[in-house]
Amino acid sequence: MAVQQVIDITADLNDNTICQLDIGGWDFAVVQLATVAGTWSFFTSNDSGDITGVSDGSATSATNFIAVQGTNLATGSGVTSLATAGLVKFSGIGRLLKISGGTSVSKGLVRLYKIC
Repeated sequence: MAVQQVIDITADLNDNTICQLDIGGWDFAVVQLATVAGTWSFFTSNDSGDITGVSDGSATSATNFIAVQGTNLATGSGVTSLATAGLVKFSGIGRLLKISGGTSVSKGLVRLYKIC
């Protein structure tokens, strides 16, 4: 059995050219980008920007991102970015996922799922 959630990130990517998500607690994240303009890069971090005793931090306040490699589901190869439409699967990465750097997409989706 599995539990899943699909998040539409199209507006974040097109309006802000960046999307930062807290994916902690999920086993896998699959990013799908369609009709891609520019090159979208993938990053991860465990630093939510928390302030001890004040805030637990969030995806919005997160910092200290590093490039992260996922698996391109069409080719099976490791990638850290997409310049064309595709799906990239991430597993065993940090708490936060950041997608940034491109210009626009016609659709951006992130499917999070956990194997129960």
